[in-house]
Amino acid sequence: MLFGFSEWVVKRINVLSACRLRRLARRQDGAVTVEAVLWVPFFVILFIILTDVSIIFFNQSRIVRVLQDANRNMSIGRFDTVQQTQDFIVNTLNALSFSAEATTSITAGLISSTVTVPVGDLDVFGLIGSFAGISVTVSAQHLSEI
Repeated sequence: MLFGFSEWVVKRINVLSACRLRRLARRQDGAVTVEAVLWVPFFVILFIILTDVSIIFFNQSRIVRVLQDANRNMSIGRFDTVQQTQDFIVNTLNALSFSAEATTSITAGLISSTVTVPVGDLDVFGLIGSFAGISVTVSAQHLSEI
């Protein structure tokens, strides 16, 4: 009798296990996980690229502001020479880039300044700056008031 009971228990466990396995095979709970594993890296890389591009554009607008300030200072006489203007631009941009190159010229009363900065100095994550040789060039002009 005891032997028959244990057989019954084993059969019952096998039937329950088979039912649970069938039910587990029909469930859809883990399907989203597989898709997420495939798509999440794509969206993370896209987010990093968008962040880098946004920061580059933000820093470009900061460079434009520095150029406008330098040209304005030269146009009203605060800076006497082109070298003073270039030094002001480079020193102010040291917070953004140590390799910024500035040129300033005066032609027919028009003060023109140009700055070239490597993209690698402007981005946050370094994904866009990893492409060697890419640089941002910003120019600004101002009429001399003196």
